Amino acid sequence: MSGESSQPTIWVRAIADERFRAALVDDPLRALAAFPDVAVSTEQVRQLDEMTLEEREALIAQLLREAHWRGGQARFGDIGLDGRIGGGVDDL
Repeated sequence: MSGESSQPTIWVRAIADERFRAALVDDPLRALAAFPDVAVSTEQVRQLDEMTLEEREALIAQLLREAHWRGGQARFGDIGLDGRIGGGVDDL
């Protein structure tokens, strides 16, 4: 649970590592014990531990959606809510 810059943050690891992500949703404390090379704050651990399984699932799903959305925007520019590159639903 160190804040060393050479370690990925808990959220980077959750996005990049499917096994860690599943373990984090299932049991945050056990996941962090099994994957000690993650930078995480005491407050993040406390928040995750106090959440229900369903709340953690929702949090991780939102994290993944945002990461993929931002990655798409970085590669392709604006993406409309309908998923099309360049804008909205009026661009037919």
